[in-house]
Amino acid sequence: MPVHFAQITDTHVVAADTPDVLYADHNAQLAEAVASINAEATPISAVLATGDLTQWGTATEFEQLAELLAPLTVPVLPVPGNHDTRAGMRTCFSGHPWADADHLSWVMTVDGVRIIGLDTTVPGEHGGAFDAEREQWLRGVLADATGEPTMLAMHHPPFVTGIEWMDRSGLEGADRFAEVLHEIGGVDRILCGHVHRPISALVGGVLAEVGPATAVHVALDLVPDGPKQIIRDPIGYRVLRVDDGSDAASIVGHVRWIGTGEAPFMPQWAIEEALAAAPDSAS
Repeated sequence: MPVHFAQITDTHVVAADTPDVLYADHNAQLAEAVASINAEATPISAVLATGDLTQWGTATEFEQLAELLAPLTVPVLPVPGNHDTRAGMRTCFSGHPWADADHLSWVMTVDGVRIIGLDTTVPGEHGGAFDAEREQWLRGVLADATGEPTMLAMHHPPFVTGIEWMDRSGLEGADRFAEVLHEIGGVDRILCGHVHRPISALVGGVLAEVGPATAVHVALDLVPDGPKQIIRDPIGYRVLRVDDGSDAASIVGHVRWIGTGEAPFMPQWAIEEALAAAPDSAS
């Protein structure tokens, strides 16, 4: 400890010959994110990929996704989104420990951190669901907890965002999900996708965060019945720092913005401080 993870989401990978109007090069932007993750100065233990990894869930798109993720030097831990297919996910990530169920949920431990992947997708639907089957599965997983810091990854945010056209394809059963977390506990952070912009909320006493997409973003418009709008905000991914302290797990989330055209630089006051602190500054 500490251990670091990255979260990518809503990559919407397409086939090279797609006729779709995408307003951005999804594949190139994912490749840029992968290169940035590999270049992180602090080692990353695994990459959580929280759904809508492909645009339409075709076999060709999943092949392209595998090619784009191949340069990563750490495991990819995927959950499906509503644009993906369960068959495609099972084929693309064939070695992943999927649950013995129709839904593609899973649980595993990486470097002392327990990670739960909860499949919220409903085949053929944009919205998600936390139904009785998934509730029973999650209750069993949480009951088996042994005290490790725990993150739960899912595609659909378990809360209302206020962006109404996106909320219409939200998570059915979100109240039931919050009740389970409040009743059983054992989850320290929830990581989501779907809404294509950073958002946070408390759910059952747990901080839930939507990560930035590597595809185009959804515009922030909280006006009721607002128009469906997207925006080419800078893309990025999240970096999670997990530290298992003596009292409770500490999970700190950061956003790594990429494609901004700016590299980090030292401001003048920091340069002056560094010069003043140099051993030969007194002479």
